[in-house]
Amino acid sequence: MVDPSSLSEREIKMARLFRPLAHEPMTKQQAELAAQLLGLHWTSVYRLRRKFLAKPVATSLVPKVSGRPTGARFLGFQVEAVINEVLQQWLPKQQRLAHPGLDITTQVRKQCVEEGLKPPSRHTVTARWNSLKAAEEASLAEVASASTAPGSLVATRALEIVQIDHTQSDITVVDRWFRRPLGRPWLTVAIDIASRCVVAIYLSMERPNAATVALVLSRIVLPKQVWLDHLGIDASWPMHGIPEVIHLDNAAEFHGQALKRGCIQYGIELMYRPIRRPRYGGHVERVIRTLMERLKGLPGATGNSVADREGRNPDKTAVMTLQEYEQWLVLEVAQRYHHSEHRGLFRATPAGTWEALEKVAAPRHHHGGPQEALDFLVQFMPLERRSIQRDGLSIFYMRYWHPIFASWSQSRQKVLVRYHPEDLSRVFVSVDGRKYYEARYADLRLPVISLWEQRAALRLLKSEGHTQISQRLIFKAIEEQRRIVERARRETRRARLEAPAYRKASSRPAVVARIFC
Repeated sequence: MVDPSSLSEREIKMARLFRPLAHEPMTKQQAELAAQLLGLHWTSVYRLRRKFLAKPVATSLVPKVSGRPTGARFLGFQVEAVINEVLQQWLPKQQRLAHPGLDITTQVRKQCVEEGLKPPSRHTVTARWNSLKAAEEASLAEVASASTAPGSLVATRALEIVQIDHTQSDITVVDRWFRRPLGRPWLTVAIDIASRCVVAIYLSMERPNAATVALVLSRIVLPKQVWLDHLGIDASWPMHGIPEVIHLDNAAEFHGQALKRGCIQYGIELMYRPIRRPRYGGHVERVIRTLMERLKGLPGATGNSVADREGRNPDKTAVMTLQEYEQWLVLEVAQRYHHSEHRGLFRATPAGTWEALEKVAAPRHHHGGPQEALDFLVQFMPLERRSIQRDGLSIFYMRYWHPIFASWSQSRQKVLVRYHPEDLSRVFVSVDGRKYYEARYADLRLPVISLWEQRAALRLLKSEGHTQISQRLIFKAIEEQRRIVERARRETRRARLEAPAYRKASSRPAVVARIFC
């Protein structure tokens, strides 16, 4: 797997030229024109296009021979990561810089020295900063050119523009076993502008972050049947594919390097809303309002205004778990919203509009089996930087091992680590940003846990006064929590079965069944 950070400007430009033609024949005139734009011989254009069509991702155009192509970046992965961190995280926090170019270079050099890296020149840092400013200005210009009226976006093809936004749901959910209130889950929604179809949703009890964006993108691109089967929902939700443009707000999770590099790899353009102009996100916000309005009649609903919240006590009326709420949302979107008349579509339905658009110009799809799907998700996973120690890789207070770590540990090699927040039993590790190795728990007997469980166990241990946190303590806490839940479930079930009132009530329809009616 080649990391998108290794792409040169020419390879990105080649992918943008080849992708619109798809498998249509390329004439010699087109090849000669492309050759002029790329600085190549026209016969090389045909050779590179065949290579691209065999695997239509930008990194397939990266030369396998040694040396650097024209336009390639000469810095190592670690130094590039430091520059990106300074430009994306340190710079926005500064109130006012007297000499921006010099101050940014000084900060980059300071962090490089602290990490034992060779600092880049001021010219290199300034070039990266100018590229970032140019990309932001181009994004604003793209918003303006795409708008026929202030705040409007126009798309004529399926997945031409996909808009993504988050909200905290207007409903309280409960835990699975004790049915105690957990709070209001965060909902992320992605909508196709042309058809108004919801192409992905994602629920979490944690605030949206880089991992949220990765999982939402995977649901946009990959078929949803595996996810629907996991939920136990029999519904048709065929909308999927690789979007041409993703329209986002300026939240921090939408500016991560994993998102930007993954989008370069698959030819996805990022378009950001102008700052302090919320009307540019109108399409997805209207869908979110529609979904929140539908929650009003459900147990545990909080209401979506101050007046509407008066007299409600969602903690007492809440009955749905996070998974049951997700099931409800899937049915609401796939079976109700997609098949309802939409005023913005001149009373056509989103599902019918999608079918019509797909017949005219089908969106690009990600082809391949489970491994290819995993490769796609890895490109967007959150990033961490670590050093390989003698006992392997440590992250989240857990230890991972791969045979190649034996050679890396001698020099305490710095690596890039990508992880899946719902499955911490494995991480993906790379030295050069090109090839990734899948590292598993050093102790293979340990169970699969999520990042949410790890953080919950960490909070529990710290509340009990533990100052030296270790992998053993974390898994001991998680196992004890799971035993408590399992024991409580058995005892609750036995007590209810023995109670006459429960036997009488058990003949009634389940609460969740009433909700889905």
